[in-house]
Amino acid sequence: MGIAQSTTGMLWLEALRRRWSLRRTAGESRWQFVVRMAGWVRLCVWQTRWLRALDARETLRRAARADPGLYERWHRPYISTHFDGGTRRRIVRSHYAFVMRRFPARLRERIVAGGSVRLATLRLDGACGVYLSLRKPSRGEAGELSLLLLTLDKQVLASCTLTFDRCDSVIIGAISDAGPHTPAEAVREFVQASHGLHPTDLLVSLVQELAAVHGLKRIRAVASSARVAATGHGIDGDAFWQRQGGLPVESGCYEVPLSLVRVACVDGPRSRREKRQQREAFRDRACAAFAAAFRVTDGRFPAGAASRDAGVVRARASLAQRPASEHGGMLVAGL
Repeated sequence: MGIAQSTTGMLWLEALRRRWSLRRTAGESRWQFVVRMAGWVRLCVWQTRWLRALDARETLRRAARADPGLYERWHRPYISTHFDGGTRRRIVRSHYAFVMRRFPARLRERIVAGGSVRLATLRLDGACGVYLSLRKPSRGEAGELSLLLLTLDKQVLASCTLTFDRCDSVIIGAISDAGPHTPAEAVREFVQASHGLHPTDLLVSLVQELAAVHGLKRIRAVASSARVAATGHGIDGDAFWQRQGGLPVESGCYEVPLSLVRVACVDGPRSRREKRQQREAFRDRACAAFAAAFRVTDGRFPAGAASRDAGVVRARASLAQRPASEHGGMLVAGL
């Protein structure tokens, strides 16, 4: 009994010490810190169980060291305002279990440590290139992973926040247009060079590709009414997800199709058909380059991956393995 109490005390002291370091980096006042710690005391029993759960797995221990906000992530609304405390704790555990089981080692090590990963560089005809990045978000209330499309000057064209809430499901907690410091010309240049593909539409396609690679059975996106973090930058969340084919479901979410509904390029003027074909070809190449980042060193996907739409994933993977000149200048970046 004495040993258990001592261990619990050490867990609390270590968590408080790391949480204090977060206060300084986040610019939190002493009074704000005291209020947060009062919440820990008020939820003492559940907080102790949560600290033990974080300490029980090496992955969660490392993640909490890199992001002390994990110690109290479940205290406040997280991803969707419809999720209760038990659901929040389960989602955090599920997410990190998924990352450690399904992501290649070179990818998961950087993510768990709080770093960023440059997944792929996309070269555009007649325009500056862009690249895809995966990293921990600066604030975690919308989810655990940020997928970003950036210019080579690191200007954000679009971003979305993802969390693997179950072993076969991913939820999008937020999606945003270009950042406030990104010039409108950069977005126009990308749309023109990609033959009319909007950055946020590309990100949705990449999430669908991620679902195909890992055999996920469900993609959900949080509705505006249940959103914890404001996406901002001009996006009407409900209208956006409805345009993507999303249907309202439980927990204040939309059910997003697992794959893009393709429109046959047979109607309209020839120039319009050609532009649509070029846009879809660019989308496919981008998805292939993105999926290639999730292969392990011998070219295979990790265990459990590519169990759904495996033929499509293999076909796109072959695109990513071709020389850049053969598939529109698409280049998979080194990690």
